[in-house]
Amino acid sequence: MNRPGVTLVELIVVLAIVAVIAGVTTPAFRRVSLSPNVSPWVSTVNAARRTAIDSNRVVRITLSVDETPHAVTALPDGSVVTDLPVDRLTGECKHGEVKRAP
Repeated sequence: MNRPGVTLVELIVVLAIVAVIAGVTTPAFRRVSLSPNVSPWVSTVNAARRTAIDSNRVVRITLSVDETPHAVTALPDGSVVTDLPVDRLTGECKHGEVKRAP
């Protein structure tokens, strides 16, 4: 009984391979698409946050956004304290309030 076609095992193996490839590539595409469109101050806040996490110390900086000074404090646990539109826990710019680079 040799019928041409695909067995259920072959189908499951192919779907598993496709799922693994999609799982590996999707986060990489999300990261790449966000970084070129952010303002310089967003990158500076993220750099201060990374430095605070890596050094396990508080990092304090002052940014000038539209000629207005803003104090930013990045804590070793990854949180960011500032009056800029930044999520306190992730350090990411809040949705809808990102100023695009010219």
